[in-house]
Amino acid sequence: MKGFGVWRRKGLIIAGFFGLLLAGAATLALWGYGRDPLRSLPPPEHGLQAERTALSGPDHRLFEHVTLHGKLLGDIAFNLSLPDPLPPKKLPVVLVLGGLVTGADSIRYLKDAGDNAIASYAWPVPVRLHGVSAFMRQAPGLYHNVMTIPGQGASVLHWLISQPWADAERLSLLGFSQGALAAPAVQDIAAQDGTRVGCTIIAYGGAPLGALLAGNPHMKPAWLGKTLAPWVDLVFHCLEPTVHLPHLSGKFLVLEGRDDNLIPEAARNLLREAVPEPKTVITFEGNHMGVGPEKMALLQKIIETSKQWLIENGAINLGPD
Repeated sequence: MKGFGVWRRKGLIIAGFFGLLLAGAATLALWGYGRDPLRSLPPPEHGLQAERTALSGPDHRLFEHVTLHGKLLGDIAFNLSLPDPLPPKKLPVVLVLGGLVTGADSIRYLKDAGDNAIASYAWPVPVRLHGVSAFMRQAPGLYHNVMTIPGQGASVLHWLISQPWADAERLSLLGFSQGALAAPAVQDIAAQDGTRVGCTIIAYGGAPLGALLAGNPHMKPAWLGKTLAPWVDLVFHCLEPTVHLPHLSGKFLVLEGRDDNLIPEAARNLLREAVPEPKTVITFEGNHMGVGPEKMALLQKIIETSKQWLIENGAINLGPD
């Protein structure tokens, strides 16, 4: 019973802190709730200095880590894979928003890339926070960084299509897992900035954000996620996928897991219905996607399905035979 009391007190302390933090952010959110959500987000930046570092990669591919030094958005990092040598024709461009853990390394799971430029975004937030005290110290900075994600993603898209090897008419955005939550806001703010995305993949996402927190089986104690869910929906309203999806155009592929334990069925349905037409919806058997050994077979199916859809829609070139 003593242990239970300590655990309960810790949970109350965490909830109290979250409540205070979210209450402050909610005050700002209420002020901007009725505004155009894009006006609440930092805009993309152009003409940024790029720092490029060569990475090891497979034969016939040039791998680089690129950091764009933003003025308001901070450092914007991503990995880039190009055919080596570059072909004479311009390259279709693909930006991957992967899961939080894989981040910029998502690019390494895409084999047989062909004559295409593929970039994978590095999230500006840590994968893990070690303890409540660490979260408390970093919470204001984390909130700021999360709000910069759409502007950062749109800045990367603009930088990519501005390169001499890029075919700006064949630009695709791929959002997987956490990336599926961010992709609509990234595409919306990019479109307002004059960058048109032709093909979009939204894989293993859901909405609203609060429902994902409330239904997350890893949230401990479980009541904490349910308590915070409505506050999350308010504070991060300008990032909600369903807020941005109605404004998007292009072609869409929606991928889902039939038994996804991280994305509640109602959240999957809401996101799917919000995706504009024309769209293709494919449901895979099994749980949420990932990069663990037990999920590699599913991951390869997702990658091959995504690649085939992009090829059929003229978004990318065929890979090597």
